[in-house]
Amino acid sequence: MAFSGKYAIVTGGSSGIGRATAHLLAQRGAHVSIIARSQAPLDETLGELDALRVNAEQQFRAVSADLGDWPEARDAIAALSSNGRVPDLLINAAGYCHPGYFEELAVDVFHDSMRVDFFGTLHPTKAVTPLMIARGQGHIVNFSSVVGFHAFFGFTAYGAAKYAVTGFSEALRHELQPHGIAVSIVFPPTTRTPGLERENRLKPLETKLIEGQSKERSPQEVAEAVLRGIERRTRYIIPGADTKLYFLIAHLPPRLVSVFEYWLIDRMIAKAQRMQQ
Repeated sequence: MAFSGKYAIVTGGSSGIGRATAHLLAQRGAHVSIIARSQAPLDETLGELDALRVNAEQQFRAVSADLGDWPEARDAIAALSSNGRVPDLLINAAGYCHPGYFEELAVDVFHDSMRVDFFGTLHPTKAVTPLMIARGQGHIVNFSSVVGFHAFFGFTAYGAAKYAVTGFSEALRHELQPHGIAVSIVFPPTTRTPGLERENRLKPLETKLIEGQSKERSPQEVAEAVLRGIERRTRYIIPGADTKLYFLIAHLPPRLVSVFEYWLIDRMIAKAQRMQQ
């Protein structure tokens, strides 16, 4: 996809990976609309997009909405698709992570995770899909996570929601392909987003040790991988060589996956537990 002149809607576009993706799209000549819950970061990001424009015709818009709420998500997409402007791209980058020991996590955390990560992806996709089908083309990019294909210690809530995003996106791809609509799934590794500091305060020691085996990525790195994946219409967008390795291991025969988990993950968990005794 040549991004110049294309129209993209980016959810979670006022921070983290969503914001970095919106920046890159603006620099590539795209029209960009962003959705997030808080108006102040949206306004700030709009100013940044305007400064990055490469031509006078580019348009940038922002709508505040809680995408976990279906009426709000539907109305936000309708507002951003007014005047017959159908998005060429929907990038669902909004997300929320609350790690912790399962026995200590409140049930509300699980509901919030599904509301933000799964339904926050489902709702804008549900609103955009009929528009793309009517036009006969489009590209939907849904953000899952490494724990959306191989869940780790401490991510019972987040992993469940991201597995839901992965399964939803896989099924959706089959349904929308005959309509000329591509569906990609992004599996970002640990990324230095504004929410990461809060997440790190909540992570069990076992989780920190497991994550310490992988390199942290910047939002810019992940955003660049996302745009490359869109250009190639890649089914799975997997930033980073270490993330690709985890993906390959997770899709090995179950017996080999069990060996990997024993020799690496289970041993790290046991080490962390000994450290806390």
